[in-house]
Amino acid sequence: MTYNRNTFRRILVCATAATLLCTGFAGCSDSNSSDSESGVNIAMEDLEYGATMRDDDSRAVPLEYDKRFLEDGELDALANYYASIQNEDVELFQSCTVEKYMESLYENAYGGLLDDNAYVTQQKESYEKQLSGDIHFSQILVNDCLKQDETGSNAEYLTGMLNELNEDSNYCTDHMESCKTLTVQPVLTNGTDTVYCDEVTVFLIELDNQYYVCLLYTSPSPRD
Repeated sequence: MTYNRNTFRRILVCATAATLLCTGFAGCSDSNSSDSESGVNIAMEDLEYGATMRDDDSRAVPLEYDKRFLEDGELDALANYYASIQNEDVELFQSCTVEKYMESLYENAYGGLLDDNAYVTQQKESYEKQLSGDIHFSQILVNDCLKQDETGSNAEYLTGMLNELNEDSNYCTDHMESCKTLTVQPVLTNGTDTVYCDEVTVFLIELDNQYYVCLLYTSPSPRD
């Protein structure tokens, strides 16, 4: 059996979590010994991402994620984004993406040659090149999740861009409730073969009580 590197990471994290939990149980006795004497006891909420992974087949495409880090609305937005590509559903795509952000992407990364319809088609074709046949996403793996204030989230990149696109330096302060940075790995299948695609960085944001997906791109910002 062949595992990709993130499978090994999840196995290691889960094994560590299990070890810590067992250590905590082993430390329970009728004595009054301290935690330091009985072993390390770490609360579930303090374990790193990946300790409580779950498979979820209840959404538009199957997901795997750590249930402690993501809300239902965020998960629906993520699943809907990939379902919109899989099914070439432009209306669904528009419901879970930020219009001004996508317009900036089309202008700066594609020279203004794409719109939503063309982008959805282009994305579907890019996946079809990786695996022949009638493909679909067998799973979307969420391999990591960082909150807005965590080191490495790059949230300031997105908030700065949204502020500029809306010509309002306080736009995100006034309209954005949350921003999480995900490391996402789509898994493709044609019913026989499976391909683990490259990881991508995805921002999951809440704007005015609605969740959206913004994929990180590194082309020049509008001010450039």
